[in-house]
Amino acid sequence: MVNNSLHIMKLSFRLEFQSQTRLPTFIGNTIRGALGAALSREYCIYEKQQCVECAYIKDCIYGSVFKVQNEESIPNPYVVSSPYPSQGSYEKGDTLDFSISLFGSACRFVNELVDATNLMCTGNLKNAKLIDANLEYNREWSDEGAESIEYCDNITIHFDSPVEMISRNEALKDITFGQLIDSLFGRIAGIIDNYSDKEFVIPYSLLGRKPYVEAKSQLRSVRFSMGSQAIEGVIGTISYFGDMTRYLPYIDLGTQLHIGKKTTRGFGEYSFEI
Repeated sequence: MVNNSLHIMKLSFRLEFQSQTRLPTFIGNTIRGALGAALSREYCIYEKQQCVECAYIKDCIYGSVFKVQNEESIPNPYVVSSPYPSQGSYEKGDTLDFSISLFGSACRFVNELVDATNLMCTGNLKNAKLIDANLEYNREWSDEGAESIEYCDNITIHFDSPVEMISRNEALKDITFGQLIDSLFGRIAGIIDNYSDKEFVIPYSLLGRKPYVEAKSQLRSVRFSMGSQAIEGVIGTISYFGDMTRYLPYIDLGTQLHIGKKTTRGFGEYSFEI
């Protein structure tokens, strides 16, 4: 039997503000922008005029992690996890905790990522200083042994940051179990296919008809702007009832990969309980 696997590394960081600072409610976008600027400045070969195709060089962290080739169709191999909503106003001495996860081949850049995070306190984060960085975990996810998981017919998912999922050009306001799994499998396949030495294989037992699963939703819509871009998503809790046993390894992996769009900005973070 073919088993799927993925290497994951998660780094946690703490910033301390050196003076009063106001930041947007959705701070993940601010962190992503500052990190991208630091990576480009320190590690982008193109900006140092040594290469005219930086975005296509496999050993360049900026080109192979932050801004990948054909990034509309290929997901980035990292996500940002940050508080939502942020407290907005930070006084001198206040701290901000966030984390960044790397997937598959991107894990080889962990040292460069820590260095870049130390240098990213510019722009909106110019009044902040990195005071702590830790490797939270270094693990190999696998769906091996999924057939022996204890029966599960009740899962509650907590969307901890806005989730933007699109169907027929419209943002979903409720998420069926089928839509959740289809989106999750698509994201898992995009990460594993592009950043590991294997291709994602959906187990034969899951290729047929999905089980009947009822949903009790307590999701609410959220709308806000990031620059000139209007964002619409949902946040809150949704409970599913039905036989979901065989899907648990992938739902668990999704807590690391996030789900939906704009995951590099902190969107789509969730936790779950059985």
